[in-house]
Amino acid sequence: MNLLKISLIGFGLVFCSVYGLFQLDLFGGWAWSPSQPEYQLMIVGIYLVMGLMMIFQASKAPLEHVLFIRFVIYSSLVHGMIMFGQALTDATERGHFLGDIPALLIAAVVLEFLLRKELAR
Repeated sequence: MNLLKISLIGFGLVFCSVYGLFQLDLFGGWAWSPSQPEYQLMIVGIYLVMGLMMIFQASKAPLEHVLFIRFVIYSSLVHGMIMFGQALTDATERGHFLGDIPALLIAAVVLEFLLRKELAR
């Protein structure tokens, strides 16, 4: 199994575990304050579906799912950068620099690197 497939499964599992990460809220870096259960449920639903698709579809044949993988990459970058700006302007949200912001940016960079490597084969 190549690294892109392994990464899709690994990041897919992280995406599927967003609900649990909201509950743990390590370092104050996953859930935003004040608690917004409606917003969190929408995020959980979106990331659960993306995670399941990464695990059960894209990881099986990554080159047949390039558009979806690019969606994961660029939506993660955009989401992470928006949260970066919000955490910069709201001192109570600085914990996100240790939680969901780096998680999204790392996922995007790793998947982009591995996808480019796979496409170059």
